[in-house]
Amino acid sequence: AVQPLLKSDNPRMRARAIWLLGKTPGQGSKWVGKAASDADPDVRTIAIRLARQLADVNELQVVEALKDDASAKVRRECLIALRAHQTSRAASLWADLAVQHDGKDRWYLEALGIASDLNAEACLAAWLNKVGKNWNSAAGRDIIWRSRSKDACDLLAQIVKSSPAEDHPRYMRAFDFHAGPEKDKALARILGL
Repeated sequence: AVQPLLKSDNPRMRARAIWLLGKTPGQGSKWVGKAASDADPDVRTIAIRLARQLADVNELQVVEALKDDASAKVRRECLIALRAHQTSRAASLWADLAVQHDGKDRWYLEALGIASDLNAEACLAAWLNKVGKNWNSAAGRDIIWRSRSKDACDLLAQIVKSSPAEDHPRYMRAFDFHAGPEKDKALARILGL
């Protein structure tokens, strides 16, 4: 009875059918793959959401398959799926997704933050390793601003010292989300102490 819905022109109907069929014991992987290859980005996000709920599907593999998706919506969903994983592989996938931030999509930036909050040190390190000295772009400054890694403090200080005065309040507020000697050293550096 559900099979005809898979051919529907309405992506909501296809998504509902895939969701239902994906919950069939032993069939999850098949339907996650079907959703991941759909033409509609809303249906592709279902692949990630379904993988997160199924014990027999490796959600990191699904993120790996969709991390370069043309739709920012799908990539944001990939990021949300990474939050629960505190591994070097998850940090590497996060970095792959972070380099795709355009510096304009506030929702993408927040998804980056949510995804990295529990693995901040590894995520920022993986991203810095990937971008090297090219971190100081509009998108890169956003990532540093949102990062809760202790290593972000020094980079925030560099941004404040090299940016126009009208940008300073934004970057100085970012220090409110940090604590410890790294923050203190960065603030002293800004003050020239």
